[in-house]
Amino acid sequence: MKELWKEKGLWSASLICFVTMAVGFPFDEIKFPLSSGAFLVLFQKALDNQMILFLIPIAAVLPVGANFVRESSTGFLKLYITRISRMEYIKRKTIQIYAGGFLPFFMAGIAALFLCFLFLYPLELKGNISWQMVSSALVFLLRISLIGGIMAELAGIFAAAFQNYYMTYGLPFVSYYMMIILKERYLDQMYVFYPAEWLKCQQDWGPQGHGIWLFLAVFSIFMILLHGLLLYGRLQEIL
Repeated sequence: MKELWKEKGLWSASLICFVTMAVGFPFDEIKFPLSSGAFLVLFQKALDNQMILFLIPIAAVLPVGANFVRESSTGFLKLYITRISRMEYIKRKTIQIYAGGFLPFFMAGIAALFLCFLFLYPLELKGNISWQMVSSALVFLLRISLIGGIMAELAGIFAAAFQNYYMTYGLPFVSYYMMIILKERYLDQMYVFYPAEWLKCQQDWGPQGHGIWLFLAVFSIFMILLHGLLLYGRLQEIL
């Protein structure tokens, strides 16, 4: 994580995410006096826009998606492996890359939520804010962040498989939009592999929508394991 915090790409991606949320904020819906909990509703609408959906495969891979390509091409990897074991490197790298895709959206979302609370909450009518409103906004942000982590791992997989910057940055973008195009143009019922549905969770995901969390958790674990397997094979070739 110390290496990740030093990555300029992490902060650049977080800034891009925050600006996108700000641009998509529904300022035209701010009508005084605001009802109780309006800042949460407006915050969630800022997250639920097409710009965020299209930004995910870009911002997620920006921080550390291509780290393996950089480390293996410069010779840094051989020096680094002499200090730690292969399995330790794989564990660190897979977690670091997942966090690199998760954190930009999460940090930007928390900052945006804080600003919404700071500037809009004092303008609301007095009243209780339901836990359902709070949880709805937070789980929406969490789903975005988890998808970012998955996309980052996909970039890591392509980095290990092709050892090429263009493939690392380009293929996650292409794969992501292929799923969107297939769903919207050809397979109307294929909502399970539709990124917009992962965010909004409007279809049948089981009782109380718990299925979406199981899906994202299993998908995340699968991507991490596949990434680790490819890294293990590459390390055997390099070292």
